[in-house]
Amino acid sequence: MKQPIVDVLWIARFDYQAGWVLRPHKHDYYQLLLFLEGRGEFTVADEEFAVRGGACFLIRPGEAHSLRARTPVKTLDVKFRVSAGALAQALAGAARWLEWGQMGLAGKLERIRMEGERRAAWYQEMCSALFKEVLFLYLRQQQERTAPQHLEGTDDLIPRGGPLERALAYLREHSGAQMAVSDMARAAGCSERTLRAQFQRVLHTAPLAYLQEQRITRAKQLMQYSDYSLKEIARRVGFQNVHHFTRLFSGVEGRGPAAWRRQYLEGIRKDVIINPEFSNRSFVVAP
Repeated sequence: MKQPIVDVLWIARFDYQAGWVLRPHKHDYYQLLLFLEGRGEFTVADEEFAVRGGACFLIRPGEAHSLRARTPVKTLDVKFRVSAGALAQALAGAARWLEWGQMGLAGKLERIRMEGERRAAWYQEMCSALFKEVLFLYLRQQQERTAPQHLEGTDDLIPRGGPLERALAYLREHSGAQMAVSDMARAAGCSERTLRAQFQRVLHTAPLAYLQEQRITRAKQLMQYSDYSLKEIARRVGFQNVHHFTRLFSGVEGRGPAAWRRQYLEGIRKDVIINPEFSNRSFVVAP
């Protein structure tokens, strides 16, 4: 089979404790590093940056880089190669870092990590295709200098200025509060019937089903990247109580939130090798 344009080598979800250091090092492949949260200093090619959630760094082959964690730092990290061509040329001149809407990118990288862990048929090709989209989005954003503001799962073809866009803006702003379709319709300036029709036509779901889906998505993000209790997460995303949250989450995921979170946490600091020929080397030093 022809060598892919983007060859994903390795991916990991990694947590650094306060005081941990990633020693200065360099390698002959690219690396994309997304900081989910935490504070510290990250240095690339002798240029130092303050670490904060949402910062995304593109490290080119041969560029020395290091990290010092001042507080606990959570990251998603991908190592990859790119064949010579237009994409490689664009990456050579791309911005070294971007402020990226962290949850949107994190979801894309988590899907790649999941593919690598499952190793189902065609998993390398899937990882390559998924990560190629990430790289194109990176290049697009570094030109626009703005991060996308879409909700997870929304359609880019939502009519601008219409009732559906207004309803989604209201949902985004009040997703943690109790709401009915009548509240969304009132904010959208249309009837409930019109709103339901627009949700079905564009998003292929009902308003309340969409709201619950967004709440579950947000809850999963909090379980992945925060230390909140399940009770606090349920409250923050808008469920009346943790029992209601657990019942709906189990219906969607096939297991309860506690079991889901436990399995996710077991994968932290675990190398996920995408290319079987790649061998990872750690440069992390704990105090």
